[in-house]
Amino acid sequence: MKSIDQGEIKIGDNMVQAGSRCRDDRLSLLGMTALVTGGTQGIGHAVVEELAGLGARVHTCSRNEANLNACLHDWEMKGFQVTGSVCDVMSRGERVKLMDTVSSVFSRRLNILINNVGTNIWKPTVDYIAEEFSTVMTTNLEYAYHLCQLAHPLLKASGVGSIVCISAIAGVVALNVGSIYGASKGAINQLTKDLACKWAKDNIRSNCVAPWFIRTPLVEAVLNDEQFLKLVNARTPLGRPGEPKEVSSFVAFLCLPASSYITGQIICGWRGGTPPFASARWRVRLWVQYSVIGIINNVGTNIWKPTVDYTAEEFSTVMTTNLESAYHLCQLAHPLLKASGVGSIVCISSIAGVVALNVGSIYGASKGAINQLKIWHGSGPKTILGVIV
Repeated sequence: MKSIDQGEIKIGDNMVQAGSRCRDDRLSLLGMTALVTGGTQGIGHAVVEELAGLGARVHTCSRNEANLNACLHDWEMKGFQVTGSVCDVMSRGERVKLMDTVSSVFSRRLNILINNVGTNIWKPTVDYIAEEFSTVMTTNLEYAYHLCQLAHPLLKASGVGSIVCISAIAGVVALNVGSIYGASKGAINQLTKDLACKWAKDNIRSNCVAPWFIRTPLVEAVLNDEQFLKLVNARTPLGRPGEPKEVSSFVAFLCLPASSYITGQIICGWRGGTPPFASARWRVRLWVQYSVIGIINNVGTNIWKPTVDYTAEEFSTVMTTNLESAYHLCQLAHPLLKASGVGSIVCISSIAGVVALNVGSIYGASKGAINQLKIWHGSGPKTILGVIV
C-alpha cells in the first residue's frame, strides 16, 4: 500500500497533492494569500502549516526573531511557501509596517487574514490595574480591529476575502479565566458578526473560531495543575483539552472556497454542559437575590462611520466610554456592593452587542464586551446582570 506523504490528501481512490486541483478547487487554497499573526507557536503555528499545506502562500509574524527564523527554515524544508517578519502587534506603528510588508509581498492583494494573537492576565476582577486592562484589550481586540481596517483594501482587491478571528469559549459563556479576557473575546465575537454584514458587499467573509482549553503556551501552565486538568476534562465531552491542529482545521475550512456561503459565524470548540443563566429559574433567583442595592452603568457614546474610517482616537473614545469606564466602576464599587450584602450591577448595553447592526462596528464591539462581562465569585457568576435595551 502506498503511504500518504505529507501534503497529500485522498479523494475517493485518488491521491492528490494538497493545493492541487480537486473537486473544482473547493478544497484547495492554491493561488491564495494569507496573513497569520503569531504564527510561530500554538494555534498560529498550526494554522500556518494547515493553510500552507492546502496551497496558500502565507506570511506570518512574531515578536521573537530567532523563533521566527527557525520556523521559516523548517517550513522551507517542508516545501511550504511561507514568509515572515518581526512585529509586535501591541504597537500601532508596527501593525502599519506589517501590513505594508504584506501588501508588497502579495502585490497589494490578500485573500485571508487570521487574527490569532492573544493574551490573558488571570486574576480577580478587583485586582486588575488600568495597565493590565489596556494590555489585554489591546492585544486581544484593538490590534485585530486595526489589522482589519488596514487589510480591508487588500482583501477587497483580492475579490475573495476571508477574515477568521481566534476567540474563545470565554467570549460566549462566563468562565473563571479572567473577566477582561472574557470581555475582549465577547467583543471579538460581535465584531466578527458586524464585519460579516458590513463587508459582504466587498465579497469579504468574517468568521470566528472560539475554542475551549487548547494545549498552547498561553494555558500550558494551568493545564499542568492536575486538579485543574481534572476539572477541565470532567467538563469536556472528549475528556481532554484540544490540540492546536484540531483548531487549525476549523480555521482552514472557513478559508476554503467550500465555505463561501458561511459568514458571521462563531464556531465553538464547545465543552458541553449548560451555560450559566440558561435556566429561567436561575435568572429569576439571581434577580430577586441581588437586585436590592447596586450600580447602574448607563453612560455610553457612539461615533457612527464606516469601519475603515475610524482613527485610533475614535476607537479609544468609544471603548473607554462604553466599556473601560464601566469595568473600572465595577472594580471600585465591589467592596461597597459586597459590604451591602445584596449588591447588583446593571449595565445598559444595546441590541447592537447581540446582532450586527449598521450603527458603527466599534460601538457593537464595545456592547458585545459589556454583554460578556460576568464577574465570577466562587462557583459561578453572580454580581453582574447585563440589561440589553
